[in-house]
Amino acid sequence: FEEKFRIFTSSKYCVAVNSGTSALHLSLIALGIKEGDEVLLPSISFVASAAAVTYVGAKPVFVDVDIDTMGLSPSALKTFLKLNTHVKNQKCINNSTGRVIKACLPMHTFGNACDIMEIVSISKEFGLMVVEDAAEALGSKSNEKALGTFGDMGTISFNGNKLITTGGGGAVLCKSKEHAKKIRHISTTAKVNNKY
Repeated sequence: FEEKFRIFTSSKYCVAVNSGTSALHLSLIALGIKEGDEVLLPSISFVASAAAVTYVGAKPVFVDVDIDTMGLSPSALKTFLKLNTHVKNQKCINNSTGRVIKACLPMHTFGNACDIMEIVSISKEFGLMVVEDAAEALGSKSNEKALGTFGDMGTISFNGNKLITTGGGGAVLCKSKEHAKKIRHISTTAKVNNKY
C-alpha cells in the first residue's frame, strides 16, 4: 500500500500511520518541533492541525486564509512574518512572544489547492519548515504535482469522510529517508529488534 501510494503521489517515501492526526503529529516530531516552539496555521482548519501542534508542546499561531481557496493566504503569511517577526541566528522569532517560529502548516481546504508554492517560498525565506496538511486533498494537484509533496512533509487522511477511506488511517509523505525511518519507528511503538 505504501509503495503504491508513494508512486501515485511521486513522493520519495511514504509511511502509513493510524490517522491523519498521527501523520501531522509524527511529522512535527520528525522535524524537531518541540515545547516552546510556534507553528503557523490557517485560521480555518480542522482541529487536528492545532491539536498536533499542542501534542508536541508547541504553540499554534493562526494566520488568515485566502478568500478564493479558503487555505492559508500567502499575502497574510508574508505580512504577518514581516510585521511580527525578526530573523536572528537563522531563527524566526515572534516579536510578541519571543518564541521561535519553526514551521508553517498550510491545509488544502476541501481538496482545493492553496497557493502552496508561494507559501513554501515565503516559509523558506523566513527559515520555516513546511508540513503540508493534504488530509482532504488526495488526488488534487498544483502544477501537475500531487498536493502533499511540496513541503518538507505532507500528510494524508483515510478517515471515513475522505475520498479513499480505510475507515481510519493516514500517511506521511517524506523527502528524507531519515524522517521516514524515524516516523516508521515511532509509529510502530518504537520497537527494536532483539533476541526475544
